[in-house]
Amino acid sequence: MLALKHLLLAAAGVRAQGTLPQSSLSFQLWAYAPGLGGLPLFYADGLAYAGDPNLSNSTQAAIVTFTPDNEKIWSGTPNKTGLDSSKSPTWSNATFYIPATGASSSRVGFANSSSGTGIETSGFMMYGSNAMFISHDGTLESLWTGLKNDDGVYSLHWNDTSQGQVPLALRKIAPSAPPQHPGQSEVE
Repeated sequence: MLALKHLLLAAAGVRAQGTLPQSSLSFQLWAYAPGLGGLPLFYADGLAYAGDPNLSNSTQAAIVTFTPDNEKIWSGTPNKTGLDSSKSPTWSNATFYIPATGASSSRVGFANSSSGTGIETSGFMMYGSNAMFISHDGTLESLWTGLKNDDGVYSLHWNDTSQGQVPLALRKIAPSAPPQHPGQSEVE
């Protein structure tokens, strides 16, 4: 597995001691990387993606608004603003997850009541504006990666670059300008 911890805090082995302040205010997340200037995180059929939900074939695709709780669990609800008429998300209170250590898949997604084992649903927090996970030993980790699909949307993964995924930072700060879509020029 990838040992990359691309934020200095995680690389330095910062440990979460005691209870860290956790805002109960709702927020959205955007994915950043070199050349990737802030794509919104969205839900589609139980999995997490970064990009324009209107490019997804799923009728359930929508940008996620997260609400944290005191157990460091993040629940997501759809933000329907700007969706095509073909999108009609009916999901709500979907629990954000990353794969557990040793899981067969590196995909990040959203659990429901029938989701099985092999996932971590508790331990998420914001460190400043950065989305982090507190591991079982207390280390803050930011091991988000994204795999670019043919439609320019990135599937979200955890601790995996085996298929060409790129390291991402998930932040609750929106980009200052709308993200560029594939094939769109910088200046029009």
